[in-house]
Amino acid sequence: MDASTLVLITVVALTVWLASFVYLKYPSRWVNRSFSIFSLAVAGWTAGTWAGNYLAQAQIGLVLGRVAFAMGVLMAYALLIFFHVFPASSTFPRPIPVKIFGVLATVLTLISMTTPWILTALTIDNGNLRVKYGPLYPLFAVYILGSVGYTFSIILHKIRLARGVERLQLNYLFAGLIVPGVLATVTNL
Repeated sequence: MDASTLVLITVVALTVWLASFVYLKYPSRWVNRSFSIFSLAVAGWTAGTWAGNYLAQAQIGLVLGRVAFAMGVLMAYALLIFFHVFPASSTFPRPIPVKIFGVLATVLTLISMTTPWILTALTIDNGNLRVKYGPLYPLFAVYILGSVGYTFSIILHKIRLARGVERLQLNYLFAGLIVPGVLATVTNL
């Protein structure tokens, strides 16, 4: 096993452990649930993109690449929910945009995993991964950008209204999750 595979397995295992730890701490709280779903989706996306790249020539590589796209959709939606409920809401958020993004997440997740409409093919050409996107890939990209943009607006609004320790927590959360999330979004679309 090469070093990069070992690092990937370690990162995925730690991410799954983190999701489990946070969820089991307070399983009834939506902040814990949504963070855990986000972490599991990150682990699934990480493993799926690696497997899709590593196994691109085989049919299973395409299947796992499609799973990675589905995990990307779930990551964006779970992050949106997490920022809505952070720091301590115990109920699922009910605003109309949350419902719209939820329906779109469900539809795009199913389409990503079951059709070639978002990811059509993965091939290796001269040692480089070549991705052939389907006709609904632009919808996927708009969903990711819209979800991340809406999440940005939520966190910035909460930071403006918060005071003291809560504001500090929100600032750290913003820096720790949104900034890398935007960079991942921009470099992967």
